[in-house]
Amino acid sequence: MAATVPQMAELHAPPSWRTVDFISDLHLQAGEPATFSAWQHYLESTPADAVFILGDLFEVWVGDDAVSTDLSTSTGNFEDRCARLLGQTAGRLALFFMHGNRDFLVGQTLMDLCHTTLLADPTVLAFQGQRWLLSHGDALCLGDVDYLQFRQQVQQPRMAAGFSGPAFA
Repeated sequence: MAATVPQMAELHAPPSWRTVDFISDLHLQAGEPATFSAWQHYLESTPADAVFILGDLFEVWVGDDAVSTDLSTSTGNFEDRCARLLGQTAGRLALFFMHGNRDFLVGQTLMDLCHTTLLADPTVLAFQGQRWLLSHGDALCLGDVDYLQFRQQVQQPRMAAGFSGPAFA
């Protein structure tokens, strides 16, 4: 019996793209402003045509309801500052986000607010004649059965909706 390859999402880069950047596992948190500043500097200065954030951007993300729906009048809390920077970046280059195990509760609400494209894990990127498999990689921790069971449970739509509150379900 032949093994079947599962269907994967595909993203075809436009021919105008010359450079793409990949980042992951920054684990941003309010208590580490130097990491936020370095991330901000990078996003404001990268010459890339697209940036792919491949999970664990945040140390923890408890749901999209932590972000103001109007960032122009927000109080400037950590979540709002992150969302504002993502939105500004997406205004000048293509920005993509893939969930990690720390920020799996990032939802479509935040992605829409920040003009960022949410990617499935895994996704195949077709870029400059090559095919690149993009994944955060935690689903490949096959020996960690407890983690894989936890991951499967918390990524159920009902579970995520419970964290995000009725306004974001």
